[in-house]
Amino acid sequence: MNISRHGIPEIFENTHFLVDKNGKLMYIDKTCENIFNVRPDECLDMIDFSTLEWVHSKDREKVRENFQSAINEDTCSKIEYNLASMEGITLSHTLFPIYDNGGKLVSIHGFFEKHQPDNLLELEKYNVFEILELFNQISLIVSKENPFEKTLSELLDKVLEIIKMESGGIYILNRETGNYILTVHSTFSEEFLQKHSEITREWKSLLPVMDEGKVVVIQDVLAPVPYADTGRKMSAINEGFRSFAGIPLIIENSINGILMISLSGIHEFTELEKRLFSIIGRQLGNFIKQANLIDQLHKSRETYQDLLDNAVDIIYTHDLKGNILSMNKAGLDTLLIDKKDILRSNIRDFMTEESQEVAEFVINLLAQGEEIRFPVILEVIRTDGARLFIEFNIQPILKDGKPVAVQGIARNLDKRLKAEQNILIFNKALNLTLDGIDVSDADYNITFINEAGAKMFGYSRMELIGQHVSIFYAEEDMSNFNENVMPAMKKYGYWNGLILGRKKDGTAFPVEVTLNSMMDEKGEPLVNLAIFRKRNKLSYEKYQ
Repeated sequence: MNISRHGIPEIFENTHFLVDKNGKLMYIDKTCENIFNVRPDECLDMIDFSTLEWVHSKDREKVRENFQSAINEDTCSKIEYNLASMEGITLSHTLFPIYDNGGKLVSIHGFFEKHQPDNLLELEKYNVFEILELFNQISLIVSKENPFEKTLSELLDKVLEIIKMESGGIYILNRETGNYILTVHSTFSEEFLQKHSEITREWKSLLPVMDEGKVVVIQDVLAPVPYADTGRKMSAINEGFRSFAGIPLIIENSINGILMISLSGIHEFTELEKRLFSIIGRQLGNFIKQANLIDQLHKSRETYQDLLDNAVDIIYTHDLKGNILSMNKAGLDTLLIDKKDILRSNIRDFMTEESQEVAEFVINLLAQGEEIRFPVILEVIRTDGARLFIEFNIQPILKDGKPVAVQGIARNLDKRLKAEQNILIFNKALNLTLDGIDVSDADYNITFINEAGAKMFGYSRMELIGQHVSIFYAEEDMSNFNENVMPAMKKYGYWNGLILGRKKDGTAFPVEVTLNSMMDEKGEPLVNLAIFRKRNKLSYEKYQ
């Protein structure tokens, strides 16, 4: 497809010329004979941008303004006009200002080209269908819902294919840094990628794209175009392309990226192409936003699925007939069934007869719009025949305000009941021992004490919770507590010895104590465990 391109693969196919800043022709190549039917030396006298006598009178003002624009506004532009003495011949020219190293204008570089006026209209009419097809193909690429970078890569390849450019890249804006990062590219060398994977403010040639959202085209990087900075030009030459365009990718009137396209030959970008590029940039920007949203949706689905799969509780859905629609990994593991088989099952397949009756009653309540505020405990039969008690918390899934399915979170009570049973056994064991046992926090405040320990000191268990462990020490033995026990605990996390304990009624008695601290990663005590054993007076006196 050729989008209204009056291209010039090599410059010698057009009439190349140089004009001084006053408009006087300084040089024109021999191909001028094909346009003006005169020799180059005769053209030097005929072509003068200050008089414009070779231009048809009705077009002279347009050509004069174009010439002044090239001088004053540093623009390279193309216009079409008729010749003065040649009816039916439409000529076009493109101008490039040439500056010296000091930035002073020294001459104008340009080339003439013949045109048939009717051809452009036919091409524009042809392009309407091509443009519609372009956007249709781009839309189809996005609708595939591939990962974001794969979608971007396919979009870039399609644009390059349609506009007949050789290489390109899509740079996406990094909103944190303000720079544009090369996200996908086509046929860029490793050297180019290392040096130019990020567009910054130093890319002067692309400032109009970044600042104003205007398409920037450089017809020939060898020409001294002012905004094609030297470093960028050399990079382009080394990379092997001569002409390139920077196209803003606009989303909701905000520049979100840059599409770079390039060609190894010299290409004249027409005004029609620039307008088309601008449209492509806006449409591509919107498609990129859509592709990005789709990608984020996929990632959020993956995250959601990951949370479901790693949840400890069973998470499931089923319709109002009990047919299971989904179940997470915890549910599959609990029932000993795989995902394929669970989707062929009904919730009733895993319940005892008594549980089925309860489940049907609850589902009927939900179907009638009733709210189930309490958990339902049902007996479930696993695929290996084992029976489990499962606690269900269920909610209706509504559509247009009416229940259409059920979602639930279920918990295996067998594990909890066994854990609670173990705790009861542990507590019973602690309370059956004759030794006193207490647990205190890092500040030695009592958080637990068994019955034997509370009874040994004449207290109830609740009276001791929250008290400091020094409550167990007689006043006359506090020096032992402060000078021996506490320093040893801080230094070693362990102490064993005899103390003089004191009961609630003030009675003193000898007690053997073993203390242990449980430390954190930094060596700080988390909890302290104490075991008390009552001793007779004789052993205490021997200790003294």
